[in-house]
Amino acid sequence: MPARVSRRFLIRRVVVICAASLAALAAFFSFRVWQTAHHALMVATQSPADSGQIAMSLVTLRPSPARFDDVLTATDFRSAALFQGDVYVCGRSALFRFSEGELKQTWRPGRELPAFPLVALAVRAAIPTPELWIASEGGGVVIYDGKVFRQMLPGVEPARKITAMLPLRNSKVLVATGTAGLYVSDGKSLRLFHPQFARVQVTVLAGDEDQVWIGTRADGVWYWNAGTATHITRELPDMQVVSIAADERNTAWIGTPVGVAEISSGKLTRHLADGAFVQALAERNGTLWIGTVDQGMLAVPLETRLPRPQVGTSPNEARTARAFLHAGDALFAVTPNEISEVDGAGRVLAATSDGARSEHVTAIHEDARGRVWIGYFDRGLDVVNGREPGKPVHFEDDVLFCVNRIKENQHEGTIAVATANGLAMFDANGNLRQVLDRESGVIASHVTDVLFRTDGAASQSMVIATPAGLSFFDKGSLSSMYAFHGLVNNHVYTLAELDGAVYAGTLGGISAVRNGLVQASFTTANSELRQNWITASAVFDGRLYLGTYGSGVVRFDEHGHVTSFSAFSGKRFEINTNAMLATSRALYAGTAGHGLAILRRGEDRWRFVTNGLPSMNVTALDEHGGQFYAGTDNGLVRIQENALFE
Repeated sequence: MPARVSRRFLIRRVVVICAASLAALAAFFSFRVWQTAHHALMVATQSPADSGQIAMSLVTLRPSPARFDDVLTATDFRSAALFQGDVYVCGRSALFRFSEGELKQTWRPGRELPAFPLVALAVRAAIPTPELWIASEGGGVVIYDGKVFRQMLPGVEPARKITAMLPLRNSKVLVATGTAGLYVSDGKSLRLFHPQFARVQVTVLAGDEDQVWIGTRADGVWYWNAGTATHITRELPDMQVVSIAADERNTAWIGTPVGVAEISSGKLTRHLADGAFVQALAERNGTLWIGTVDQGMLAVPLETRLPRPQVGTSPNEARTARAFLHAGDALFAVTPNEISEVDGAGRVLAATSDGARSEHVTAIHEDARGRVWIGYFDRGLDVVNGREPGKPVHFEDDVLFCVNRIKENQHEGTIAVATANGLAMFDANGNLRQVLDRESGVIASHVTDVLFRTDGAASQSMVIATPAGLSFFDKGSLSSMYAFHGLVNNHVYTLAELDGAVYAGTLGGISAVRNGLVQASFTTANSELRQNWITASAVFDGRLYLGTYGSGVVRFDEHGHVTSFSAFSGKRFEINTNAMLATSRALYAGTAGHGLAILRRGEDRWRFVTNGLPSMNVTALDEHGGQFYAGTDNGLVRIQENALFE
């Protein structure tokens, strides 16, 4: 009996072991299948920073053959570097070379350089042939050896938006991006600096390969020392780091929007310049130089804690020191309009006085007298002779600040400038005569568009678009309309007139207004519209065209029927606010990221122009006497309209 039980027990044991083994084997294979699939999924969804190495191309740049000319160039100095005995300075819309105090050469995005705003300069000096590195906001890095420009373009878009660079003694350069991490490059490849910084939003860099200070947009600063990363947050006045200066003794000064933190060997020493928005820092001979946004330039002796203000050549220059340039034993401050020695002889390099006040153009119009009116996003208005450009007449105040639209009354020659703070009315001589705003009866002070009526009372009839509805100015009186009266949405962006009806494109669809009443309204719910947000409009060849936020341009009729175009399918297309223009030859639309869209008369196929534009973000359009103007967020150019079809 015991033997029989023992044998039965052994058989059961073998069966259990075999079953367990089979189960384990099945589980193992299942795990391997899951592991393989999981790994494949992780690789497929991996960001470029996670993989360490990033694909990139290195291309020699050639000047664009497009025949666009600059109307005005905004200097807007942002960064400077000494290279091959000359001083190179970049603004967002140009790279300048100064030699012996004189401007010798200018290169512009869209012509000699990629069509993206320029960010910063750095010199890679620890190689046989030094190189000037030019960071751009979307075009990667441009490398210049004094003869040719080469573009180092990452294969993925987030890595193309460069925020900062730092040359290292080992001949490599740290390249920071806004969202894709921190990389190191030898000019031929781009590799992740360290996995710790794969997704860090870097704003500024300082130090060297032994100790690197890495400022972030909202996560304090990282201190990299001997292969170890220390995260510094609570010691800072603010988590946003705007500027950094570092010395060779493991000390750094971290600039934020509300002051400076002095950090030594990774530990807080003290706070300086409390409350100051610190956009630039430099240490020299025991003094910390601080460039602030609104408190001038401060010199802080590091033995004491009380800063002393430094007066620049003008109050504006003192308020806007953006960077510093070390040149031998001297230290220079980079302001928007000049580069000057901080404690020496003053002005050294100055921008031209006839430049544009800003590169971000939001409205453009050439009037009947040949004057070009240029509206900016946040710098008011410039008026310049379009035929013989010289020093522009500049308007900037509490009203003329953020310009949305410029229109001319062809009967009287008056100019209406729509702004975020009112509708400024200029007479034919260019003098400001009146501001229409909420206090004077307009439904809102923020004016987005204006339409002079083409009926018999054209000289006295005007429609004003605002985020609160419409106002009608007729024979000296004002009346208004909004959603209560049937308008599809209060926020009106654009106006057009066709067959006696005013079409108001809004955030929530489009309304047709006739004789002061809403005749019909159309949205995605009751028409063939694919987007409710109407940003621009134009009448071309007797038909109404609408620019949308997402679906490009569509043709629209009074019954709500929509004709879409294949050129805008397959990807998202935003048409910038009121960036549409109809001429006798074509319909034009300014896109946010795809350049200038053109539809020739008699055709149904759009084509896109990008060569020669200073940016792919086209924000304003105009044409006069065959001269075509294209405003972008990085400058204003013009070209003969005929040349667009050659």
